[in-house]
Amino acid sequence: MTLPENSEPSVLDYIKSKIFPGRNPVVEIPDEDGMIKTVPSPDKKIKTRSGSRTIFQPVFFLIIALFVMLIGQSLLEPPYSTVSISLVFTSSGIIWILYGWFSKKFDTNLYPYVDEEPQEQVFRPNFFFATIGFAIAAMLMFQKNRFTGINLTLWIISITMLIATFFPVVPWKEKFAGLAEKVKQFFLSGFRLSVSPWTMVCLLVFALVTFFRFYRLNEVPGEMISDHAEKLLDVYDVLHGSFSIFFIRNTGREAFQMYLSALMAIIFGTGISFMTLKLGTAIMGLLTAVYMYFLGKEIGNRYVGLFAFLLCGIGYWPNIISRIGLRFTLYSAFTAMALLYFFRGFRRKKWFDLILAGFFIGIGLQGYSPFRVVPGLIFIGVCLYFIHYWKTGHQKFASYGLIFTGFAAFILFLPLFRYIVDQPDWFLFRTLTRAGEFERPLPGPAWQIFLMNFWRAVIMPFWRNGTIWVHSVPSRPALDVVTAVLYLIGLVTGILRYIQTRDWRIPFLILAVPFLMLPSIFSLAFPDENPCLNRTSGALVPIFLIAALGMDTFLQNIKKMVRGVSGTWLSGLLASILILISISQNYNLVFKEYNRIYFEKSLNTSDIGRVIQDFVGMYGDPDSAYVVGYPYWVDTRLVGMNAGYPIKDYAIWPDAFPDTVTDPRAKMFILNTRDTKSLEALRKLYPDHFETIYQGRIENKNFVIFIVHPAENSEEEAGTKAP
Repeated sequence: MTLPENSEPSVLDYIKSKIFPGRNPVVEIPDEDGMIKTVPSPDKKIKTRSGSRTIFQPVFFLIIALFVMLIGQSLLEPPYSTVSISLVFTSSGIIWILYGWFSKKFDTNLYPYVDEEPQEQVFRPNFFFATIGFAIAAMLMFQKNRFTGINLTLWIISITMLIATFFPVVPWKEKFAGLAEKVKQFFLSGFRLSVSPWTMVCLLVFALVTFFRFYRLNEVPGEMISDHAEKLLDVYDVLHGSFSIFFIRNTGREAFQMYLSALMAIIFGTGISFMTLKLGTAIMGLLTAVYMYFLGKEIGNRYVGLFAFLLCGIGYWPNIISRIGLRFTLYSAFTAMALLYFFRGFRRKKWFDLILAGFFIGIGLQGYSPFRVVPGLIFIGVCLYFIHYWKTGHQKFASYGLIFTGFAAFILFLPLFRYIVDQPDWFLFRTLTRAGEFERPLPGPAWQIFLMNFWRAVIMPFWRNGTIWVHSVPSRPALDVVTAVLYLIGLVTGILRYIQTRDWRIPFLILAVPFLMLPSIFSLAFPDENPCLNRTSGALVPIFLIAALGMDTFLQNIKKMVRGVSGTWLSGLLASILILISISQNYNLVFKEYNRIYFEKSLNTSDIGRVIQDFVGMYGDPDSAYVVGYPYWVDTRLVGMNAGYPIKDYAIWPDAFPDTVTDPRAKMFILNTRDTKSLEALRKLYPDHFETIYQGRIENKNFVIFIVHPAENSEEEAGTKAP
């Protein structure tokens, strides 16, 4: 097919040549003389000095490269992982991206970084010295590991003084005037609200992320483990007036989750329950995803922000650590918050942004112990900034910025710092048991274990995320297929972009991934615990950011290669396909695979709790029910919590059976089906009894119910002889 001789190609001819190159002549962009050339279709041969070659469209090869990489990553999915073939497919896609970049067909310089000039900063010395004074007074009053009205008041005043020291001057009159004008226009327009397409997309993504965080929250996961019992006992203490700074149960825990959960119990009326823990962590997980939007927008553009929000919101990894009801998601949440204000502060040269970064660092240090590496990461970031901008005269701002960030973090960390001064051993106990020989000798040379752990951790997004069923689907990649490929594309294109732009944030994000995994990597005494999704959870922040950058870079290149409306539609279609695949796999991983494995592995203390509730409803006494202790069986504290008696431990051991004989009340004993010895002892003590097997949803969840009727003249007799 050819154009009529001497005719000028139209825009439609150009678009058709790009979309259907095999059926239309290729229309070239005007040359230097303003002439528009047409050449034969791509299936035709043309002569060149080096012979004949075929004209092709790079966009199709780019899409094929993506498709090949998706195949490569899918080959690493369990149960049949094929590493060698996967590497061939994945490297083929990377090679094409590199070829496209070297031949200038693939663009990575899409997010220019504007390092603003230092500006006049707000610093009020009087408030600064007041901050120090009240902080010293608060620290002196943070005694005996307790929050009190006095030390909290002094601490809050110190924080308020710190904010006042750096709070920027705001033209309130102009802002109120602008707001008043908007309100006036709103009423004059007849209460008409206009919602842009972008706003609609953001709302839809927010609804989708909220769905993933809260859908079937009461069921997925469905059972508590012993760690939950420890947390709920601490929450119970808070609700009953014991306000600790550091909670020493179970080798010691920071305080943030205990007070957050207590707040959830008060607001939602959920009491001492699994749901109380889940609500707090799910909300923090949602906040993590929201902050990923602003981080992506800060690093790239609003599309990067949207992709980061979406990928983190639907991802299997962040969803599981948000749903389990333990402190894991606090690591990623406060890391995202701190990094946002850190990046923004150094770009805009505003100390107040860095004060906010310090605030979230200080709070994060009281959330989950792996967060302790984040101050070191911030220091590395400042060093990278120094290296890249040492000739620009910004060193003074960077130096002061580091000092003020650290100072703000210290003020927020003050209560726990005082506890460290008083009880350093308790604070470091958990870390020492993992990184040193405090609990057991290292199973090999430390450096070899470290290197092995390091390698396993950094390939975790593509390969295996560990074997801990409580917070993962064992022995599978930490990322779904689509996100893993986008993360790899983001790594490759990020390095290429750094070669072009020297944007200091790129090496920072790449280095942040293994650095934030160090709490897991340093599990030298227990290398089998590495990798894991909990102690590496801070690393999901840079990982999903890099994946979002990879997705946006890829789609923008599609739009550049196929210009106009067609490019927009093609990139949109491709994005929709990728997102739908990701949604489908992540939904299956969270609500089916993880839920199934967790249900099979966990013990059904909720079933035992319901049986005790029924017994109490029939006979009216929760103190005459018992769970007979058996090795590696249920945590009897969880039974009490599920039954509605949060501080009651229902355990009894066989040697205490005779003590129950003189009790005239109705009695119930719950036994493990394998505990035949205890069952025979009860049968001898109580020949007149009722006995049955409770049928769990799977066979290994069955247990024995052994009921003894009340004495005939017992005041507790309820009149019913058997259930």
